Amino acid sequence: MDRLENPARRRLFRGKLSHKPEQRLPWVINEAVFTSGCDQCQDCIKSCETQIIVRDEQGFPKVDFSKGECTFCQLCIQSCEKPLFKPQAQINSGQEAPWPATLSINNKCLAKNEIYCRSCQDVCESQAIRFSYQNTSIAKPELTLADCTQCGACISTCPQESISFTFINEADNAR
Repeated sequence: MDRLENPARRRLFRGKLSHKPEQRLPWVINEAVFTSGCDQCQDCIKSCETQIIVRDEQGFPKVDFSKGECTFCQLCIQSCEKPLFKPQAQINSGQEAPWPATLSINNKCLAKNEIYCRSCQDVCESQAIRFSYQNTSIAKPELTLADCTQCGACISTCPQESISFTFINEADNAR
């Protein structure tokens, strides 16, 4: 499929003047480098072992956690011939977060509305989501962001779609 030459123009004709940040592939340098350097070859989409990489409205790859979780296999990085990702040494150090984002749980959460649910805790291998009783009969979720690997497993299992990543401003995250 051909690369879209000017995605902003397409948004204008569709009546979408602003562009919400997409969940790009893990360890992308930043959005500007990604969208200017990606040739939309779809190699990363084909190589994804969990099939969570899809095309966005402009044809660029993005991660869709409603389809599953990221295993951080790095096949998407290995299949890409463009310099769109942070250096491998930086990635392998384990100190670099895969995305400039933090996990959050909104008020649609069943447990926050006094309905028993712990589906997010059940799939969280790093135990970043735990439940505790806060003067109620139903335990409420608590996030420990330091323990979150950002795999996204909890997002697809939430029956209320109340878990999401909140993007950190790339300008604040620039190094």
